[in-house]
Amino acid sequence: MRPRTLPASIAPVLVGAASAWSVLSGGGQHCVSTDDGVWMDMEMGKGPCAMPWYAYGDALPRFAGMTLLCMGVALFLQIAVNFANDYSDGVRGTDESRGVHESVSGKPQRLTASGLVAPGRVLAAAGVAAALACVCGLAVAVLSRQYWFVGVGLLCLAAGWWYTGGRHPYGYAGLGEASVFVFFGLVATLGTQLAVVQAFDGFGMPGAWRIDVSSPFDVSAWSGGWYWRGAAGLDWFGFLAAVCVGLDAVALLMVNNLRDIDDDRVHGKRTLAVRLGERGARAALVACEAAQWLTSAFLYLWLCLASADWVSYAATGHIGRMDWAALPLLLAAAAPGLAMAVRVPSRVARGRFGAALKTAGLQALWFAVAFAALSFMTAAAPDPSISGVV
Repeated sequence: MRPRTLPASIAPVLVGAASAWSVLSGGGQHCVSTDDGVWMDMEMGKGPCAMPWYAYGDALPRFAGMTLLCMGVALFLQIAVNFANDYSDGVRGTDESRGVHESVSGKPQRLTASGLVAPGRVLAAAGVAAALACVCGLAVAVLSRQYWFVGVGLLCLAAGWWYTGGRHPYGYAGLGEASVFVFFGLVATLGTQLAVVQAFDGFGMPGAWRIDVSSPFDVSAWSGGWYWRGAAGLDWFGFLAAVCVGLDAVALLMVNNLRDIDDDRVHGKRTLAVRLGERGARAALVACEAAQWLTSAFLYLWLCLASADWVSYAATGHIGRMDWAALPLLLAAAAPGLAMAVRVPSRVARGRFGAALKTAGLQALWFAVAFAALSFMTAAAPDPSISGVV
């Protein structure tokens, strides 16, 4: 199952769910009513529209349920890919040096290559994990009423198998990093955000308060920049966060491929590390880590400035009086990420690949947790347009 790599599937779901929470908390655009009194109450900070969306009925259980289902899709799909990779590399002979214990080879022992488990059973384990991912994915499609997710899921399954399986696996052609960026970054993060938000379309008190979002295929949602401002469930902030998650996944795979660069070169597995050479691959890893941290620092800065309003209102009953609170929040979020971004290539340079993989996984989880925490704080900040809080 390769637990050290599983943060690559947990992180995008946490980030996507946090982005969905922000979109759902987007204020007036999700308050629809024909009663002028309702809008007046909202402006005065009273009435149904002034209540947070999560205060209604089964809103929180619905949010948590959709998030867990998306988590199931991501986790089971990655586990399936890990087993399929073990099977494919094992029967091809690529993992022939991985048949002994890690204490001997310095690399994690593989099931198929070691002969500890029959290849057919390893493939069956991949099939079981893939089936569980499909069950969760079908539930997501039904509950969000976005049935085109089924097609996306089939594409993800195909990408997982053809990574190292089939006659012409793209993982052997140096396209693994591009694949994990797309599927573990953009698809998993934005897919979670979209699924959770769309699950709330039409939810609420009829005639007084409801969450109303456009279809992602509605052309009108693109007009005036509304698409990326959350009108269809996605926003530009979630997209940048998805880029960060994708870069974290790329870093994990690059560390793994740098560890296996010699064996892969011998067996004709032309990973990106093999194509760039060891020095070039290490430089690419540093560039990846730098891009991830700079993008995440920008997101942290934006979120911390908004979160300072929440801190100010909680402490003084007014917003804008404690803007300095953004600085300690920024340091608390960005400093650990910077330390891990430096530590990953440093440990790779010293040949400590196991420690580097662990740090890269923790880095992915840290970004997800910090981003989610700041997003929830930002969403809880009062609207300065409501009288009595300025």
